[in-house]
Amino acid sequence: MNMVFRLRMPSQQSLRTRAGSWLPALLAGSVVVAGCSGSSGGVTAPGQASQNGCNFTVSAQPQALSATDVEKIIAQGVQAASLLGAHATLAVVDRSGNVLAVYKMNGAQNTVTTGTTSNKPAQGLEGLNGLISSETAAIAKSITGAYLSSSGNAFSTRTASYIVQNHFAPGILGTPGGPLFGVQFSQLPCGDLVTRGDTDSAGPKRSPLGISADPGGFPLYKNGQVVGGVGVIADGNYGLDQNPSSDSGSVDEQIAQSALSGFEASSCIRADRISVGGLTLPYTSSDGQLVPVTVTALNDPLIATLGGLSSVPFYYDSSAIHAGVAYGSPASGFVADTGVFASLNGVDLVDSSAANRFPPTSSPLSGTAMTQSEVQAFLTQALVIANQTRAQIRVPAGSAAQITVTVVDNAGTVLGLVRSADAPIFGIDVALQKARTAAFFSSAQAAAMLTAQAPVAYLGGTGFPTGVPFTLGSVYLSGQATSAIPFFNNPGIFSDGVAFSVRAIGNVSRPNFPDGIDTDRNGPFSKPLAQWTIFNDGLQLDLVYNGFIQSVIDASNPNNNCTGTGQAGATSIAMLKNGIQIFAGGFPIYRGATLVGGIGVSGDGVEQDDMIGFLAVANAGRSLGTGLGHASPSIRADTLLPQGQRLTYVQCPVAPFNNSDAQDVCAGI
Repeated sequence: MNMVFRLRMPSQQSLRTRAGSWLPALLAGSVVVAGCSGSSGGVTAPGQASQNGCNFTVSAQPQALSATDVEKIIAQGVQAASLLGAHATLAVVDRSGNVLAVYKMNGAQNTVTTGTTSNKPAQGLEGLNGLISSETAAIAKSITGAYLSSSGNAFSTRTASYIVQNHFAPGILGTPGGPLFGVQFSQLPCGDLVTRGDTDSAGPKRSPLGISADPGGFPLYKNGQVVGGVGVIADGNYGLDQNPSSDSGSVDEQIAQSALSGFEASSCIRADRISVGGLTLPYTSSDGQLVPVTVTALNDPLIATLGGLSSVPFYYDSSAIHAGVAYGSPASGFVADTGVFASLNGVDLVDSSAANRFPPTSSPLSGTAMTQSEVQAFLTQALVIANQTRAQIRVPAGSAAQITVTVVDNAGTVLGLVRSADAPIFGIDVALQKARTAAFFSSAQAAAMLTAQAPVAYLGGTGFPTGVPFTLGSVYLSGQATSAIPFFNNPGIFSDGVAFSVRAIGNVSRPNFPDGIDTDRNGPFSKPLAQWTIFNDGLQLDLVYNGFIQSVIDASNPNNNCTGTGQAGATSIAMLKNGIQIFAGGFPIYRGATLVGGIGVSGDGVEQDDMIGFLAVANAGRSLGTGLGHASPSIRADTLLPQGQRLTYVQCPVAPFNNSDAQDVCAGI
């Protein structure tokens, strides 16, 4: 018998208490003092000390960087770079991703070298020397610091470096990939969700290079709220730290961390106060190497002649330093929901006129397609479960998970999106990637669509092809030994209707298969380990390579589909406009035996994402009684045994809830 774990729907007041009453305060409420430790998960009253004496205040009022703040951050960074003898490019963004300033010092390199190691082939994004500007590298770092952080966690690009590599912890053999393996290919400059334009308008905004793992990017805080990020590049190399928990210094990081003086994250919420899987995450290696800074303005005689503001077409107009937009205001792109999700602390994504961009809506497809009320039920259940789930990457301990949840139909059309008040911004694009990934690879058309994609030709340092163009079908879906057909021993794989979760797709997208077992065998959607890097990871990149590179070369190109170049007649996949994601938290949705769409969740922990999405489909389907729900267990990917190894469909936390001691909550569904 299938069993569905049911969560009791609490009262509105109860939900607010359990979710943390400071969350709606970020958008409209009262002053709160939050503690960094303690097992109750509640919020401390103003002035009340928390355990271990670690307190910080989260302001009740919307916070934003002023133009004076931005100038001070840039000036401090320039002074620090000068004292270190470095020539840096610096960028500051607000929480929505608006670029507020880009500054280039005299002598700073115009372009950067991309690469992670010296012994890997120049494939993917490796070795794009002379193609990527130092300004776009700095912007990507600043956006990463802002987007990965919240009022409950502060993550830097060094933190990102730690959680995207093929081992967790990096360099430790026999361990699986990082918990956010693949997140670097989100927030892409060619997708249909993150917005384009260099004006201070509704976000979230695109990143020119996706999420960065190169040390030198940090979040910025005012009165306990994350208000943006700062990014610096001075060393000329845009890559990652293969041992990000070491004490090895980074000049980029020294400058960036010195620049944010006065806008630091509370030590309570830094990544080095947060553990994942028993490992404490790194935040910086530069705490003991900061440069004392005194200047606050760019016309200060100490730095006035050292450089100037630098225009970045379609990202930043150097005519002025901009003030940031306060998160929670309509101009930011995020407003508290006043409708069906209000009692669940829901937040809507809005356009410049404050209209909800993705309210629950019926699919335009005919037949068994989802209706508006059904979409609303999935989103509601996800928020209900999240509000009672213990977050993994958030302090104080016991805080409720903060998520973004998205539902799509089986054409990839967004049918609804809602988020928690303080969920990290990166999860917006990622949740959509996850929903689309699950729906796409569960469809009977996936193999044919991939095979029909336009050929890919990697570029080298001079911008010319370095090899013969190849098709996705020839590499990933052919009869070649490393492709999916022999791997699964199934010529009909990805056309035979097997239901794939994002976790299952992630299983076959790792350079070691099974993940965590160091062998010479890779998953069929990954590059072999001898070629693999975070800049050359396999199908995830190759699927969007043409569109990504087109946007890097020509930022004015209005391409909103990363699987194509935006040129007339170019082949693209409408279901995957913002690419795919390969870490867990997405599931296909069925009506009986018919695929009708997918759900994606991204927020405060990968297993939490998996559980919230999985239970939301089960609970909403049961309550609706319209035949919607999960794929039959008989067609799920965990029935497959490629290479003698069973794939995983879902993996849930053991005891995940703050208000219940229930365990194994996904069993039997």
